[in-house]
Amino acid sequence: MGEKNGIVMLYNFEYLKNKLDQLRFPEIQANTGFKIIKGVNFEKAYKEGSIQFDAKGIHLEYDGKSHKGYMFIKEPWIEKYGSYPKFHVTQCQTIQEFINRGNFKIRYEFSNSSVNDLIDKSSRNLYKDQALEMCTYCKKAIMEDIHTTEDFFDSLDKSEIESNNIEVDIHGYVKDKEKISRVYRSRHNYICEVCSIEPLSKMDRRWWHVHHVDGDKTNNSETNLKCLCIKCHSEVDERHILNFSKGTMKLELDAFKKKFTFL
Repeated sequence: MGEKNGIVMLYNFEYLKNKLDQLRFPEIQANTGFKIIKGVNFEKAYKEGSIQFDAKGIHLEYDGKSHKGYMFIKEPWIEKYGSYPKFHVTQCQTIQEFINRGNFKIRYEFSNSSVNDLIDKSSRNLYKDQALEMCTYCKKAIMEDIHTTEDFFDSLDKSEIESNNIEVDIHGYVKDKEKISRVYRSRHNYICEVCSIEPLSKMDRRWWHVHHVDGDKTNNSETNLKCLCIKCHSEVDERHILNFSKGTMKLELDAFKKKFTFL
């Protein structure tokens, strides 16, 4: 057992885990065929030959397998420009320019997760568990119904991860909380159970959350969950009002209110 980035993780191969940690290789959050991979320095992996571009996308060769993923800027200017970076799934115009120069200049990371942590370039504030939107050039290239990193994650073959035991991080959330959240929201057609509003597009789904009624984040029974739009979620109680009054939560709430002005 070990602790990394605030998550308590169990390892079947302790020696391998220690070796990978020494090499600063990806954070692996599963020990079955499908792996959630984060934290890979894209430029380093690309120059070492571990990253491949092909007609099907971007792949990381790891542990004898090819893992499909995407790349994104780890430390963007979030607060300066008021937006999050795009993610890339192809060797699009933007990425090709970096490759032609032989220097990315900006730290990109490889990931196949539905969400990632970002660090503001100036303030160094941490923006946890952000779903990103796809680069415009990549959208035109792949011609698929994928708009966000959540959509990308949903499109991956994760059949071998289904039997994993649920593990809990130090904040009390189960490690596959994103999956539980998506399933519950989908079952309720992304309709807020308080105000009955629903997304105007698939990209709006990021503003629909799952709220734990009793405050116990490990209690994922149907009676303890509610599908709420971000506005209703932000008004649940004083603690939620405070949480949504700062940082990335405030940015997302403001963006939601700007689009859904009729509320």
